[in-house]
Amino acid sequence: MRTLTQHEKQILKEIHGLPEPLQKKMAEIIRFLKAEFFNGKTDEKKATEHFLSVCGTWEDERSINEQLQDIYLSRKSANRAERIS
Repeated sequence: MRTLTQHEKQILKEIHGLPEPLQKKMAEIIRFLKAEFFNGKTDEKKATEHFLSVCGTWEDERSINEQLQDIYLSRKSANRAERIS
C-alpha cells in the first residue's frame, strides 16, 4: 500500500511503535469515525453504543464526590521551586 498524503504519513507515525492491542483499538476508532462521517445518516444512540464498545466505559463503585476528592488529593503542588542549601 502506498501512502498518498502527508496526513496518512502523520497517522502512521503516531501509531508506529504502539503495542499491538492499542494499534487494534486505534484501527477500530478509525473505522468507527469513517462510518460516522461517510454513511450519510447518524443514529445517535447506535453511534454512542458503538463508540463505548470501542473505548469502554468508566467503571467505579465510588460516588462522584469520592472520585473528585481522590483526584484533588492526588494532584501535586504547583510550587516546583526547590530549596538549594
